[in-house]
Amino acid sequence: MIYDAHCHLDLMDNMSGIITEMQNSDISLFAVGTTPKAYDREVQFCRNAPHIKVGLGMHPQLISSGYDDMRLFKALFERSHYIGEVGLDFSKEYIQTKEIQIHAFRDIVKLCEQCGEKVVSVHSLKSANTVIEILREYKTQRSNKYIFHWFTGTIPQLEKAIELGCYFSINSSMLKTKSGLEVINAVPVERILLETDAPFTFKVQHIEEIEKELRRLVLKISEIVKMDMTDVFYENFREVFRY
Repeated sequence: MIYDAHCHLDLMDNMSGIITEMQNSDISLFAVGTTPKAYDREVQFCRNAPHIKVGLGMHPQLISSGYDDMRLFKALFERSHYIGEVGLDFSKEYIQTKEIQIHAFRDIVKLCEQCGEKVVSVHSLKSANTVIEILREYKTQRSNKYIFHWFTGTIPQLEKAIELGCYFSINSSMLKTKSGLEVINAVPVERILLETDAPFTFKVQHIEEIEKELRRLVLKISEIVKMDMTDVFYENFREVFRY
């Protein structure tokens, strides 16, 4: 079994075909969502594909877009074991909604900590400090697993997130930058997960393309950390997703 800890199945051109292919596949996907309104529909699409874990999302880039229905998010929350994509984005295109984003993310973390047993994929572009501050303020549940997706913060910020027990999902784009390689080398191997972030990182038509990308990531990360990560990734996956 190999897994993708962060992809956008509902944005892939051949979503229904990939779901069908998943039924005879050794791949598992954390299919993150971007809005609560899309959640039930994707769950229904994936009802016969147990290797697909559908996330209840509230993407920070969509805050104040008309798709950010926090009342619906809270109504769906208790029956959603997988949460994401959620978080903060303080890049110049979205900084104007900073305070609303913080309020929404704080509410989501509080919900997670009240309930426990959640797997949460976190967006933290230009906002790692604030994400970490909110997690530090509210995080008490050891049963929750927070995964920083495509972490782009500083090494001191990374160290704070590691101290909080967070995980980090690594994609192929991170292998191409100095900062990405620094993250891979700094994270304890037992906290590293794999992600494709498809279709944003590459277009996907068939599940075999995701599998090929994931296996390439295993080899590349193994080279970077100078150890065979195959079994480590499998154990990390089991620890986070209780598979």
